[in-house]
Amino acid sequence: MSDHRDSIHCRTCPEQCWATPGGRLVQEVSVIMTDDPDLDDRQSRCWLPPAVCTLTPSQARELASVLLELADHAQRIGARR
Repeated sequence: MSDHRDSIHCRTCPEQCWATPGGRLVQEVSVIMTDDPDLDDRQSRCWLPPAVCTLTPSQARELASVLLELADHAQRIGARR
């Protein structure tokens, strides 16, 4: 089952910074997915509370790469129609 969200936000927060065993600082990236409870189409689905996950810089880069690939694919499909 899939949950559909109305918006997604990404943030960095100084409190989400940690040091590796080698002493290198790592800043995590927060990904926050939310619903807008004021939208009119709520009869077809229920409102969900915010969902938050944190990603390391390498995980954030991997996600960004996959999103870019999917956007390119979607754009090519749209150009054919």
